[in-house]
Amino acid sequence: MFMQYFSGMATVFMLHSIHPVDSNKISLNEKLNISPDFLEAFIVSAKAKGYSFISLDTLHDALVNNKKMAKSMVLTLDDGYADNYTNAYPIFKKHNIPFTIYITTSFPNHTAILWWYILEDLVIANNSITLSDGTTYSCETPEDKKTTFSAIRQKIIHLPKENFIDSLNALFEPRVIDWYSKVAELAMTWEQIKELSLSPLATIGAHTVNHYALATLSKDEVINEVMGSKQIIEVRIDNSVEHFCYPFGGPKEVTEKEFAIVDELGFKTTTTTRNGSIFAEHKHHLSALPRVMLTSEFSLLRFELSTIKRFVKGRIVVA
Repeated sequence: MFMQYFSGMATVFMLHSIHPVDSNKISLNEKLNISPDFLEAFIVSAKAKGYSFISLDTLHDALVNNKKMAKSMVLTLDDGYADNYTNAYPIFKKHNIPFTIYITTSFPNHTAILWWYILEDLVIANNSITLSDGTTYSCETPEDKKTTFSAIRQKIIHLPKENFIDSLNALFEPRVIDWYSKVAELAMTWEQIKELSLSPLATIGAHTVNHYALATLSKDEVINEVMGSKQIIEVRIDNSVEHFCYPFGGPKEVTEKEFAIVDELGFKTTTTTRNGSIFAEHKHHLSALPRVMLTSEFSLLRFELSTIKRFVKGRIVVA
């Protein structure tokens, strides 16, 4: 009874890329990835412990209609990486697992600037990086590389979104960088997304056009980013898009202001990166649902024991 009270009715898990883990990569990027073997082992072990996997629509229905639910899991994948189709989808089909993929439409349009992977390559390949303001960051040791990546990542996240590519280029001058070099390699195609949308297991959600931190945008820009992605996806898959996920999704990247804006746009659910499980009370916070990141360090035992932490910090995580 204690576990059920503090673990909630369901947990929405957040995933990104599904491919073999590379220990030589930057951990801040690599933690967004789990291996196909780990994903399958997680599914098998969760089922063996009595957990069921449900869709976002099923979760939404349970919340708004006050249905009792426990030991349920929802799998969501952000952005639209090609390995979601090539590596994750076969596993979901094999085990009959519902899933949601939130599409950033600039990914399949191949106009996305996947700067976090390009920055990772720069940090790994160099002993130091000097930005245009004269600040030099060391990349000598693995710890230096991690620190430098994190520091420059924060600068990029909060660059002005108007003429973003110009701001990126200015930040790294005089270094010349092809900021579009990764997207064709790493993103799903519209054909793959359309195929996924036809599966009864799949839900296709919106994740903005350009993956900007919404807190850096005006109200009109937020609406254009959110509804623009929804409308583009609906045309491409010939189906409605009823779920949304905030880019980055932390307290600095999405605030009460953005929650209020998106709440008026008519989605069934929207999800954040705030860490927490879903409780019946979240029916009043459908525009700010928390998730738990599924990383290669995740264990069901630690997850279940974390109910004690929820007792200390409070059960209901929203904004």
